[in-house]
Amino acid sequence: MADQQQILLHPGFHRTGTSSMQHFLWLNRDALAPYLTIRLTRHFKSVARLCTRYSTTQNPLNLTDIISELDAGFAATPVPTGRNLLISSEMFCGEIPGHGTVMDYSAAPSLITYLVGYLEERFPEAKITVLLSTRDAEEWLFSVYRHVLRRSRLTMTREEFATTYRDAADFEVVAQDIAEAIAPLDVLYLPLDHALQNPLGPGAALVDQMPLPDTVRDALLPVGIGAKGAEPHLWGQFLAMNRADYPDDQVTAQKEQMAEAAKLGHWRKA
Repeated sequence: MADQQQILLHPGFHRTGTSSMQHFLWLNRDALAPYLTIRLTRHFKSVARLCTRYSTTQNPLNLTDIISELDAGFAATPVPTGRNLLISSEMFCGEIPGHGTVMDYSAAPSLITYLVGYLEERFPEAKITVLLSTRDAEEWLFSVYRHVLRRSRLTMTREEFATTYRDAADFEVVAQDIAEAIAPLDVLYLPLDHALQNPLGPGAALVDQMPLPDTVRDALLPVGIGAKGAEPHLWGQFLAMNRADYPDDQVTAQKEQMAEAAKLGHWRKA
């Protein structure tokens, strides 16, 4: 009897090593391909947009539109019959808190339930597991603050941001809501500090949840931390620019020039 197909859905959370994990998956996609199909945001861009839109509007119509877009994504890049599947996109839990009107992850249980339901129908014989990557609350709040500071005209101080969005950092509560919503399916947790202990980087800690021959696992290329947040001198300048009376496009362009010069978000080896 053939082994049961396994599907691992990794929908975030944001700023928990997800970019590094996805870079690892993409870098090693050819080595993994005979054993594990990889699907990232790039394969489901329209689905990601609908998920972020739903987290902003809470409009159920955004959920119903997801079905056809998932169908299109799987039609464009089919999963070989019986092949194990790993899907990783933090956008599947919605927009990052602090961006626009999104205050927390209250949309995540509905989104993940909807995605899991689709996978159960498309792959009825598969064992589906959801993995949530997490992070220390204070570290996460500071990381999100720097990210949103760079990507928007946020004018809060670090302390004001942490106070305003503290509930969003309570991953245990959100994870419990998700686990209850998709029961009896398994929900796994991968804290970033644990994932960083893997010698190949956080992405390898994610892949470790899937069955692979040791020869393949040992040959995977390492990826360390990427998507580094702005250093103090930079995020201080970003805050000042956000508060200044300059046009949005000018501020955006200048911040991106500064970020590129500082190599923010560039990858390094593990």
